[in-house]
Amino acid sequence: MTGEISLVGQVLPVGGLKEKILAAHRAGIKTIIAPAANRADIEENVPESVKTGIRFVYVETVYEVLKEVFKGSEVERTWEETMKEGDKAEGGKVEGEESKKSE
Repeated sequence: MTGEISLVGQVLPVGGLKEKILAAHRAGIKTIIAPAANRADIEENVPESVKTGIRFVYVETVYEVLKEVFKGSEVERTWEETMKEGDKAEGGKVEGEESKKSE
């Protein structure tokens, strides 16, 4: 992972990704999480021979980064449960459920 996030959790574009991707390729890295805003730059400037065998995950928020990093782990399950409980407590919509507002 490389990049910067704003105070509200937005993943910001970064420079020098071609060099970082080339180094990751040499090191045998198989998954790269990158800012969605850098997608065109990566697709245009990184050689296909380097991109082959690497899975690119383009993200816009820190939430997406954490979901990817902890995917399939106990941390993810605990976090998802906590988020759902918090949403319910605030009366917000929980992903996959209809909003239940009383009028």
